[in-house]
Amino acid sequence: MIFSSWLFAAFFTFVFTAYWVLPTRNARHVLLLVASYAFYMTWNPWLVSLIVGSTVLDYCVAIGLDRLASQRSRKLLLVASIVGNLGILALFKYADFFILSLNSLCETAGVRTNLSTLSIILPVGISFYTFQTLSYTIDVYRRRIPATRSFIDFALFVAFFPQLVAGPIVRAADFLPQLRTIKRFDWDRMSSGAVLFLIGLTKKVIIADSLATLVDPVFAQPDRYVTRDLWIAMFCYGGQIFCDFSGYTDMAIAASRVLGFDLCENFRSPYLATSLSDFWRRWHISLSTWLRDYLYIPLGGSRISRWLTYRNLMITMLLGGLWHGASWTFVIWGAIHGAGLALAKWFNGMRTTDDPESAARTESGIARLAQFGTTALCWLSTLLVVHFAWVFFRCQPMIDPITEKLEPTSAALARAGFFLKHLIVPTQIAGPLWLMNKAPLLCLLVLMMAIQLYEESIRRGRPRLVLSAPIAGVGYALWIIALTVLAPTDITAFIYFQF
Repeated sequence: MIFSSWLFAAFFTFVFTAYWVLPTRNARHVLLLVASYAFYMTWNPWLVSLIVGSTVLDYCVAIGLDRLASQRSRKLLLVASIVGNLGILALFKYADFFILSLNSLCETAGVRTNLSTLSIILPVGISFYTFQTLSYTIDVYRRRIPATRSFIDFALFVAFFPQLVAGPIVRAADFLPQLRTIKRFDWDRMSSGAVLFLIGLTKKVIIADSLATLVDPVFAQPDRYVTRDLWIAMFCYGGQIFCDFSGYTDMAIAASRVLGFDLCENFRSPYLATSLSDFWRRWHISLSTWLRDYLYIPLGGSRISRWLTYRNLMITMLLGGLWHGASWTFVIWGAIHGAGLALAKWFNGMRTTDDPESAARTESGIARLAQFGTTALCWLSTLLVVHFAWVFFRCQPMIDPITEKLEPTSAALARAGFFLKHLIVPTQIAGPLWLMNKAPLLCLLVLMMAIQLYEESIRRGRPRLVLSAPIAGVGYALWIIALTVLAPTDITAFIYFQF
């Protein structure tokens, strides 16, 4: 069930109405839990058993962690949770990847193997709810939060349908306390939620799905396109994945808001970042902070030697890349970001910070102009590195139309290599009028940047436009009509559903 479908509109209308009609908090929680399981079962009815299994495991583990005093016993319980959750994730998401990689490695070494893949269905959103439940048991183990005794509340925390399949990754410390408060209907929340949902829907159906019509054929066969088309496709994919993913997040936060819940912010205008570390403070924030708190810092973070800090950055980003999917192209994407973060940290460490005259120099007009130029250069270089890395992220193994089998990763790597090579080595110089043919696509990219600038201005305190209920209702109706008319006919799944 996709947020941009009429089926979801009918589903959510029913849930929303029933939720606010029910008089008690417990009844509302049961309704949301049943609705969340039903929402997930529209993809595959049987795979909901994995969510239930993870829920039961971590509910029992957390109760044990809360009650036990022996540190050894508590560690064993935590290991049981980690092995259970990551074991399920590894089986369903990475088993075939490791088998294919082993076959390829043995073949390179001249050893014949006869290992066949398992061809297991990848459960939608398994990476998201796995990380969510793991963060809960780890926080209980660290005694940062108490274990909840309400199974319904914990099950709803794991399966809450707005953010179940593509995040944001919610922390129990943020969500569980909200289940203990009584929700009351509030027009301001409804209005702001409606606006946010329509913004997310606009990002998805107008920008992301429209950009996909250009992106998909170019990345499928880059050798059939000239250099200018490769550059356009690369930036269009950057726009597509941002509007697709942040559009989902906007709609998830909006759907939660009108039900009385607040989810964490997941995007902060990432393409305005002036460094890779700044980018990761703005992009998929719930994942980047999860990796920081549960992987990077436990590894030692930046509190140890310089080279071990670089190692920790690389490990974190490599595993972050692998989290996105079972493919070496994702690993390379993570390696690019890890290397970039390590290089930036090295460069910052080499800069002198004890110059007493630096503050005085920045007061001059020339110094401010130079600082602006430096910021612009940092922004542009960050944008280029992020989009070059997107090429590997997008070039995934495809189904061969003849054999109907998944092509080897080497084919995807070859496409990515060709793509990047001919971004630099022109295959054809662009003619003077080529921009005119791409005007609609460029307008979509401009619209994407305008939305980011608007969101950034709101985040920095610019007052929102407040409309009366009748005017707002008419505006929403016209907005929905425009979306219905302008949206592409084909409804496409969100990109992050595959993760």
